[in-house]
Amino acid sequence: MTKKEMINILILTIFLAVSIMSCSQPSTVSKAELIEITKHWKEPKVAIWYYMGTDNKFHYFRFIDLGVKQDYRVRRDELEIDETYPLTKKQNEWRVMPWGTQAIMKKGS
Repeated sequence: MTKKEMINILILTIFLAVSIMSCSQPSTVSKAELIEITKHWKEPKVAIWYYMGTDNKFHYFRFIDLGVKQDYRVRRDELEIDETYPLTKKQNEWRVMPWGTQAIMKKGS
């Protein structure tokens, strides 16, 4: 393998690593954008929103719908959350949010 080929492989590897890391980063959205996003889903019986916790700057949320997972974050000063807790990756500690289908089910109850 030539030196040029090795450099090309290294560059490709770095590019792929950066791409993968950026995919796992939550999308930063405003309160208004988050509200709009919560109105859309593929399958009402599957779509669910979780509150994942809060850090010094942001509240974090995960949307799951038919295998699609997307994380979002909103600045703390834009959105008030009752009973915040530290951000955690443990899904069993997340709180289901009354958005999307959850909000509709509560209205219909």
